[in-house]
Amino acid sequence: MEDVFDLTGTPPQGWMHALFGGGPYTDDVGRCVPGPPAPETVSVPLLEGGEFVYRLVTFGSWSAPDDPIAVYNGTGPLPEPRLSELEKA
Repeated sequence: MEDVFDLTGTPPQGWMHALFGGGPYTDDVGRCVPGPPAPETVSVPLLEGGEFVYRLVTFGSWSAPDDPIAVYNGTGPLPEPRLSELEKA
């Protein structure tokens, strides 16, 4: 996910502000996510490999109804998928 924060304080068209709890974007108010509506989950790549998944907690607005903010909480790195019996063979 790229940092698409517009320095004027307004997200680009088709994006909305997001606040993240935990994970690589903890308290990073300079991030935006596609929307509105806010996606239920946002996955971000980790430097050490794998992904970190944020899940939507709530959304609202701090200034105006047309300036929504999504609040996400981290769920942690995705576990490596287990190999099936066929893949093990």
